Amino acid sequence: MNTQKYQKISISIYKYLLISVSIFFLIANVVLAQTYDADQAARDLARGSPIDRPEKVFLVLKKILQWTYTIFFIMAVYFLLLAAFTYLSASGNPEKIKAASSQLLWGMVAIAVALISVGAAAIIRGFLTP
Repeated sequence: MNTQKYQKISISIYKYLLISVSIFFLIANVVLAQTYDADQAARDLARGSPIDRPEKVFLVLKKILQWTYTIFFIMAVYFLLLAAFTYLSASGNPEKIKAASSQLLWGMVAIAVALISVGAAAIIRGFLTP
């Protein structure tokens, strides 16, 4: 009996919640609707951007890939050291050895992602440069 009562109450709460959210978005669209100049908005957005010429896209992409490369190599070293410590402290415990193997695998995955991020720059530049 109580479960049916709670189900009815929860259904009515969901209905009221759905109605109130719908009304909120309808009102928000009317209240927040403004006319604006799209060209001016684009200029405002581009002001202070490091990309002022199409050639600068490669510089930004290069920075992103350098950060990705560095972060993934740091993660790889961390996982490899963690795996080594887990292997040393396993003392024949099969669960710890399995955990160390998993950590070693993820360390190798991090190295692979880092190396792929370096190669991705050359691949993207090859597609974008005529």
